[in-house]
Amino acid sequence: MSELLERFDEFYADVYGVSPYPWQRELVATVAREGRWPAAIAAPTGAGKSSVIDAHVFLVAERERARIQAGPGETPAVARPPRRLVLVAPRRALVEDQLQRAHALAERIGEPDPDDESIVGEMSRLLDGLRTARTEGGLPLGVYQLRGGVLLDLGWRLDPARCQIICATPQMWGSRLLLRGYRGSRRARNLETGLLGHDVVAVIDEAHLHERLVETAGRVAEDGEGPLGLQVVAMSATRPTGGALRLGERDLESETLRRRVRAVKPLSTVEVDDWRRDAPAVLAEEATRLAGNGTVGVFVNTVDMALDVAGKLDGNVVVVCGRLRPVDVERLRRRWPGLLDPRGNGEVDYLVSTQSLEVGVDLDLPAVVSAIAPAAALAQRAGRLNRSGRYDSAPLVVVLPAGLDTVDPRALDRLFAPYGGNEIVAAAGWIAGLGGDASPERISASELPPPPRVPRPALTRVELETLSIAGVELAADPEVAFYVDEARDREERLVSIGARRYLDRSDEIVRAMLAAAPPRAHELASMSLGRGLDAVLEVAQDPWILRDETAERWHDEVQLRPGDVVLVGHRSPICTRGVIGLPGRRPGEMLLDVMGERSDGVPDVVVPLAVRDVEPVLAIDPTLGSRAVRTALAEVVAAVGDAETAERLRKVRLRDLEVTWCADDEHDEGLLVVVTAEDRGSLPSVSLTDEVVPLDRHGRDVRERLAAILDRLDAEPALDGRREQLLAAAGWHDAGKRHPRFQQRMGAAPGDEPLAKPVPGHRADRGDGWRHEQLSAAFAWARDRDPLTTIVLGPHHGHGLPLFDRDPDAVLAGWAACDAEVVEALGELFGAYGRYELERARLVRELGVHHLSYLEALLRCADMQVSREGR
Repeated sequence: MSELLERFDEFYADVYGVSPYPWQRELVATVAREGRWPAAIAAPTGAGKSSVIDAHVFLVAERERARIQAGPGETPAVARPPRRLVLVAPRRALVEDQLQRAHALAERIGEPDPDDESIVGEMSRLLDGLRTARTEGGLPLGVYQLRGGVLLDLGWRLDPARCQIICATPQMWGSRLLLRGYRGSRRARNLETGLLGHDVVAVIDEAHLHERLVETAGRVAEDGEGPLGLQVVAMSATRPTGGALRLGERDLESETLRRRVRAVKPLSTVEVDDWRRDAPAVLAEEATRLAGNGTVGVFVNTVDMALDVAGKLDGNVVVVCGRLRPVDVERLRRRWPGLLDPRGNGEVDYLVSTQSLEVGVDLDLPAVVSAIAPAAALAQRAGRLNRSGRYDSAPLVVVLPAGLDTVDPRALDRLFAPYGGNEIVAAAGWIAGLGGDASPERISASELPPPPRVPRPALTRVELETLSIAGVELAADPEVAFYVDEARDREERLVSIGARRYLDRSDEIVRAMLAAAPPRAHELASMSLGRGLDAVLEVAQDPWILRDETAERWHDEVQLRPGDVVLVGHRSPICTRGVIGLPGRRPGEMLLDVMGERSDGVPDVVVPLAVRDVEPVLAIDPTLGSRAVRTALAEVVAAVGDAETAERLRKVRLRDLEVTWCADDEHDEGLLVVVTAEDRGSLPSVSLTDEVVPLDRHGRDVRERLAAILDRLDAEPALDGRREQLLAAAGWHDAGKRHPRFQQRMGAAPGDEPLAKPVPGHRADRGDGWRHEQLSAAFAWARDRDPLTTIVLGPHHGHGLPLFDRDPDAVLAGWAACDAEVVEALGELFGAYGRYELERARLVRELGVHHLSYLEALLRCADMQVSREGR
């Protein structure tokens, strides 16, 4: 173990230029020894909790190194850790902050270089050796995000053997853990649940804010307990739990950490007689009093109050809240470098925020003024103050109503929504108990008032098994939010809102434009359903509503629902200080179109062009996909003055650019949409190929790929000898495609060798719902009569969870030449008293919902990888 810790020290110093803290080394040693993460991590603000990312990556690489070094029959010296880290965070800003750290680590590890003899170079080669999906390119370390937005980052669903970091919000991960992924497709439920609920360590950051999710995830972990079962870590700086990994005396021997933990933060309070009338002015007065030593942070509880306070401050004032789009935050970072990270920006006098910056964001402010909030929120806001300990003294002032010790808490409910009056009164008592000391050491040692909780029954095996019925609509579906959300969570009451140009064009043109270039997450802010959103729609120009891949103009009869996307004309006056949704308070700022402002610097554009100028180009190639037509199109675009887009059309590789012409028959002008090609958020599709793909060869390829995945996973003991059953399922997974009906759709001639994919150049129709997987299951059942083999392959396209149509004749569809034993197996599995559902129910009880989903996901990943390669 000493050698491993020396290597961790070397790795950490190579990446960050400093040594890890003792508690971080203890974490690595524990997981390397046991293969399990601790149930909880309790470390004060600034103690380096984000290093769980580094620990995860290092441990996965070291296990692979130890496995390679171990002799035949020997146990590797490092226990096998989970292959994926899901880092769950309660705020969008924290998710993005963690994502940036993970991306930076992935870039630092880089692509494998055989000549790089450093430990980081060695790790790059080790991690790259775990991958089996090569068509995607990318770095050895996979980094993804799973949060609200129009496009979902789905690359994590393709390569289960790859070392991955997935940064997620509680609702997006928790819903997938329960087979009901928010904004996910029904067909992907078992795939996503298998990969996010098995061979995973889920670190739930700021766990005190999501105790319900911790409880539910723990129940899932118990149900799937085993070598590959879900591991759950509750991580918090403000409410440690029993048995947590904590800082020890040796940690405080580090001068840097000691300075952080014992940073001087004198705490004082200011009382206000009339909260509604006077609180904004008092907050502004206190912030002004503390000005002069850098940026003063001002934390309040609502957007309304944030704007009130900002309007009363002089100097450079920046407002950050949830109604900022990610692109607006990036603009702030460019306009005020360092403002939203520990460096700070001395040119900004005041940083005013709501809850958006109170959790996890690595600020290092010299002074903070805060409106009274629940104790946990105040502890987090104190964590943004003097984070590094570099200031001799950094004051925290809390403004609160007078007489809280005598007021009826219920009278404060409306005044402090979304918080309850009981929380506010309890927070005042907690503040008094700190004795004027808001240092991390003092706050960690204090006992935070428990948040109000509505008693709710825990998730049971019955609910899990009901949720595993994922392929059909249930009359009484368990409500996922009941097991994931806290009482005050409003995630599912949110819509996304952004702005676009050209929404005043005809319905046909606008729909085509939005289909070609759907809104991206970086151009959308969040707003709650309610009067504020109603006010926006009243003044918005040409508003459109996007829902379930459809788009329509908004009108009074449209009932907005959570998850909808609202787009307004780019000149709609709906902003104040860059914050969306408060028309009428001050003169509205124009909300500009940001479609082209991607974080990678590659612009997406919409260019208005005359139909008469584009028609000759379309005559060359209506798909606009050839080099000749792109060159001709570039001349048209250059003629209207867009030289940059014209140059891009000439030089960018054809497959890297999606070009769409949007026009109708009634107007003389259309829109040319030019976007960077990327995953649209759907399941990986079949790659076009110039080669015939025989069915038997495809089956062998998928079997070989699944064998490679299982080898890279290093999970043979954990799979309990099921390797051969899984490989058998891979071999049979497309056997049902032998049916003449399917071969006709593939363009095969009678008597030809059965095909797995369409004949090159042949466009297969979408079919009529006939399910070849049922016939594949019958082939497998007839040959092996193995329940696991049959059940794993049956739903590998996301159907049959747990029901298929019980009509063997319809599946057989008149195929008289089908083997008699296959016909018999088909009737046995899917007849009136079929065994398919019985065997699946038995496996769910035997293996657990998530283990079975994981086995199904492994087969599906192998099939997707091979199909993406055009084989």
